[in-house]
Amino acid sequence: MAISIRDNFNPIVQEAQSLMVRNDVGQPGFTLTIDGKTVQAYENQTLLSVAVDNGITDIPNMCDDEKLEPTATCRMCLVHIEGLKQPLPACTTPALPGMVVTTQSDELFHIRRTNLEMLLSDHNAYCQPPCQIDCPTHIDIPGYLELIAKGSMKEAARLVKEVLPFPYILGLTCPAPCQKACRRALVEEEIAICRMHGHAAETCLLDPPHPFPKDPPTGKKVAIVGAGPAGLTCAYYLALKGHYCKVFDMQPQPGGMLRYGIPEYRLQKDLMDREIDHVWDLGVDLQLNVKLGQDFSIDDLFAQGFDAVYLGIGCWTSNEMRIPGEDAEGVVNAIAYLGEKVEGKPIPVKEGNEVVVVGGGFTAFDCTRTSLRLGAKVHTMYRRSRNEMGATFEEVEDGEAEGTDMQLYVSPTRVVTENEMVTGIEFQKNKLGEPDASGRRRPVPIPGSEFVVECDTVIPAIGQAVDKKVLDEKSGVKWTKWGTIQTNPHNYMSDRYAVFAGGDAQMGAKTIIECVAQGKLGARSIHAFLSGEDMKDVARRLELEERKPDLFDIVPYKPVEPKVKMPMLPYEERTRNFKLIEMGYLQEQAQRESARCLQCACPAAGQCDLQKYSIEHGLADNRFHDGEPSDYHDYELDMSHSFILRDPNKCINCTQCVRVCHDVIGPDCYGMFGKGFDTIVSTPFNVSLHDTDCVSCGACVQVCPTGSLMMAERILKRYAFALDRCIFCGDCVEVCPHGALGETPNFELSFFNRFGPDVTLEKGDLAVAPNYLVRQRLPRGKKDVPVMSPLVRPLPPRGIRE
Repeated sequence: MAISIRDNFNPIVQEAQSLMVRNDVGQPGFTLTIDGKTVQAYENQTLLSVAVDNGITDIPNMCDDEKLEPTATCRMCLVHIEGLKQPLPACTTPALPGMVVTTQSDELFHIRRTNLEMLLSDHNAYCQPPCQIDCPTHIDIPGYLELIAKGSMKEAARLVKEVLPFPYILGLTCPAPCQKACRRALVEEEIAICRMHGHAAETCLLDPPHPFPKDPPTGKKVAIVGAGPAGLTCAYYLALKGHYCKVFDMQPQPGGMLRYGIPEYRLQKDLMDREIDHVWDLGVDLQLNVKLGQDFSIDDLFAQGFDAVYLGIGCWTSNEMRIPGEDAEGVVNAIAYLGEKVEGKPIPVKEGNEVVVVGGGFTAFDCTRTSLRLGAKVHTMYRRSRNEMGATFEEVEDGEAEGTDMQLYVSPTRVVTENEMVTGIEFQKNKLGEPDASGRRRPVPIPGSEFVVECDTVIPAIGQAVDKKVLDEKSGVKWTKWGTIQTNPHNYMSDRYAVFAGGDAQMGAKTIIECVAQGKLGARSIHAFLSGEDMKDVARRLELEERKPDLFDIVPYKPVEPKVKMPMLPYEERTRNFKLIEMGYLQEQAQRESARCLQCACPAAGQCDLQKYSIEHGLADNRFHDGEPSDYHDYELDMSHSFILRDPNKCINCTQCVRVCHDVIGPDCYGMFGKGFDTIVSTPFNVSLHDTDCVSCGACVQVCPTGSLMMAERILKRYAFALDRCIFCGDCVEVCPHGALGETPNFELSFFNRFGPDVTLEKGDLAVAPNYLVRQRLPRGKKDVPVMSPLVRPLPPRGIRE
C-alpha cells in the first residue's frame, strides 16, 4: 500500500512500513517514533496532532486549529522525517506506521528563525514598551502619553500616580532611564517622556487626582522613618490601602534629598510642597526634628503601637577622599553645602571665590552649578571620562555652558593648606585600565603627572553613605558589607520582624526614581504583611513581577516628526539667580510631543505566538530590517467595531481568520487582498468590519496567533434572554469563544421560570447553577497559556478607553 504525503513544495510518496493494529473500539492504530519516543497514532492523524496527543508540545506552530483544515502557512512546524531530504510541515503530513521523526535540530532552528525574521521584517507593531520596562516604577508610559495627546491632563496624571505619586517632581528631576530605551530614537529623537507627566501633573497640582479610591481604615499602624522619596511614597500607597501612617524625619521640613539635595533652579520648593501635600491629604501624620537613634528607637515605635516600621533614612554622609589635608578649613561637605543653601544659612562660597568640585555625579554638578550662581570660579574634576560620569549628558553640558572648567582623568592626591586653611588641591593624571566591580574602567595613576589647582574651597562629591550610628545592635537590624541595611531583596523585610527598609539606605545612593520605586514595592510588601500573607510568597510574587521581560528587535517605520524641545532659560539669564531653568511646555506643545509616541504596547503581549517564538529563537536583531521606507507598511487601525479591534500591522497572513469566518461561521468577512509583498488580510474593499456581515462571534479573534484581532474591553453584568423564542439547545454555550455562558443539567440557562417574555440574569447566577460548566473552545495547542516572562504591567488596548 502506498500513502501519498503532499506538501506545497515537495510532493512525495512513501511506502507504509508496517501493518496497522485496531484498538479496542476498532480504530486502526499504529506506532511511530518522535524524538526517540515511541508513540501511538491513529489513521489519518497528522504528525502535529500525534505529537500533541502524546505530550510533545515543543513543535512551534501559528496556523493550526482543530476547527480548520491545516495549510502550513506559517512554515514553523517543519520536522525531519528519516529517509527524506527536506523537512516537512507536521500539521499537514499524515503519520505513518514506523515513521522516525525529529522535531528539533540546528537546521530546523535556523529555518524557523529565518521564517520569523521574514514575518517580523514588516511587523510594524510592538509587544511591550521598552520605556516602561526600563522605568523603575513601570509607569504605563504609552497610556499617559496617549491621554496627554488627547488633552486629558488630569486623567494622565491619575494614571501616572498609580505607580508614581510625584509626577511633577520627577518630571523635573528624573534622569529619565525610560528615554534611553525609547524606540522613537530609531526614527529621529526620543520622546520627552518625563517632561510630559510633569506637565500633566502641573496642570492639576491644586486639584490632584487620586489613583484609586481610598480603602476603609484597617486599624493597622505603620511608622515611616524618613520623609524622603522612598518614605513619602511608601506612606502614600499604604494610606490609600487604609493603613494609618506616621512619618518621622530629622529635618525641619519634609522632602529629604528632594528639598535639601536638589537646588531650586532644578526644583522649586513651593511647587514641590504642593505635590508633597497630597500625602498629608490622605491622612498621613508627620513629626519633624526627631532623629532615629537619638530621639527614639525602633523599640520605642513598637511600644507606641505601630504594627510595622519602614526605614527610609537615606544617605546623608558624604564619602571622604582619604587624602592628606582633608580636614582643613575650606573642605566642605557637599550634602551640607546644598542643604544650607536651601535653608538660607550662611555658606562658605562667596562671589569671587575659586572652588574645586571633585566628582562626576548629580551631587557634584549640583554643587558646581550652585557655586557658579553664587559668583564663584569653579573647576569640576573627575577621574574618568565623560561617558562614565554618573550625571546625565544634559547636566554635564549645562554645567560647561554655565562656566565651569571641567577636567577629566584626574584624581586628588592631597589638599594644599596654609595655616590649616585650604590654598589649593593637588591632582594626578590618570589613564583608564581594566573595568572594576562597577563595570567602569579603573583609573590608573600616571607617575610624575601631579599638578596643583589653587582654590579657596574644596567640595568632595564622590558618593554618599548611610549614617550607621542611628541603628545599634539592639535594634535587630543588620548591615551589609557595603554599609547598607540588610533586607530580603524582594520583600524588603530586614532581619528584624516587621521592620522594612528601602531607598538609598537599602540600595546605596541611587536616583530619586529608584527610591520611589522601592517605596512603592515596600508599601506593597508591608500591606501584604499586615494582611497576614506569608512573606516568602510575597517575595516570590514581587520577584516575578519585577523580572525584566525579554524583548526582541522590531524596527519602527513612522514619518519623521521633530521633537518638541523643552523651552529653557537662556544661559546668560542664569547668572546670580536660582530661577527654574525649565520653563515648561504649552498645552499644545505637550500634546504634539506626546502624539509622537509609537504606542509600543500590544494587549496580546504574553499570549502572542509570534512574540513567544521570536524570544525563543533569540531575535535580538533582524538582518531583514534594513530597507527603504517604501519597504514597510503602515496600516490604519480599525476600531469601529463594538467588539472586535483590527490592527493589520500585526497580521502575518496566516489566513486563520479568513477560513474560520468562511468555513465555520459563514459571514465571509475577510479575504486576502493585494499581490506579493503587499498582500494583506482585510475586509472586502477594506471597509470597516462594522460594515460587513460580522456576527460578532469572536471566532476570528480566537484563532488569531498575534494581536492583529483583539476583543474590545467590555464588562457585561447582565444577560437578557428571550425565553419565548429559546429552545434551550445549548448551541450558544457551545460556540461562545469566551465561556461567558453556561448550562444547567437540563440545557437551560437559569433556574428561573421558563414562562414570560424574557428573563434577565445577574452575572453571578450562572456561576452558582448546579453543575455549571464553562465550555472554552480553545484551539489545539493553546489550552495552556505559554510560559513567558511576565508583563511589567497589564497593558490595556489602545484607543478604546471610555
